[in-house]
Amino acid sequence: MDKISQKTFRLLKKIKDPKFEIDRLEFYSLSLFIGLKDFQILITDSETKQVVLLEDYVFDTQLNDHEKFSVIKFIFDDHHLLLANFWKAINVVVKNRNFSFVPENLYMENKISSYLKTHTSFDPVLDEIMLTYHKKLDFVNVFTVPKSLVILTSNVYPGKKVRFIHQSSTLIHGVITKNEIGKKDVVIYIDRFGLHILVAKDKKLIFYNQYIIKKFDDYIKFIKMAANELHFDLYEDTINLYGYLGKNTPHFNELKKTMAQLTLGTRPKNFNFSYVFDEIMEHQYFDLFSTETIRF
Repeated sequence: MDKISQKTFRLLKKIKDPKFEIDRLEFYSLSLFIGLKDFQILITDSETKQVVLLEDYVFDTQLNDHEKFSVIKFIFDDHHLLLANFWKAINVVVKNRNFSFVPENLYMENKISSYLKTHTSFDPVLDEIMLTYHKKLDFVNVFTVPKSLVILTSNVYPGKKVRFIHQSSTLIHGVITKNEIGKKDVVIYIDRFGLHILVAKDKKLIFYNQYIIKKFDDYIKFIKMAANELHFDLYEDTINLYGYLGKNTPHFNELKKTMAQLTLGTRPKNFNFSYVFDEIMEHQYFDLFSTETIRF
């Protein structure tokens, strides 16, 4: 590994199940999560529903988009598994703000660009529009993927169908899967310098939005705004927290002052985890573990 590459990213977490078998790649699903600040790899066994590998990388904060792509390509070229082409399924989950939800009965293919141009930084030269049809929820998620990433994955995995998904879709289906008929769930997902708020009731999505966080007070501000709009009680209603904040940390304790019933969420039930994953808390990597809850 050259010196430039060492400076441009860090491997924060790597967990590999002892039962991982290189000869079983044809039964494994590969999911890649690519954001503005980080890159995760998740490998699951489609037969046993076992999570067999998780890796979490974070980019240097000073990198521009071109440099981040170079880091991603370096990780691909240097990784002993990513260049394999025997996967049962390949998912690429993008974590950006270029997305729009369109009610399915109003969606028109010839208007697809207009759904994004009104409130995103969509650039048709650099970005490719992708779709996820959420038929049970009656909406279409219109989002963008950098063309450089589409080209990279098509070159690395020739002849394979690569499924592109937006992070919002994984979070929404993760919450909907856990939601029960007759119950309302309020979920806060704290990403790296990002906040997602979701509300689900009776297996339906009531609300989803994401916010850029520049200082800690922004969390409180946006959560109070959502509570006022959606009429949930910050002191009485149970609120499930997912993401990178741990219990008994200063930030968690500060949030607890505003949300008295704040609790750490639990993992979706779609995967099994061996003892090696005990080192990560159940409320972490909720977006990763929710990927397979999406059904097309």
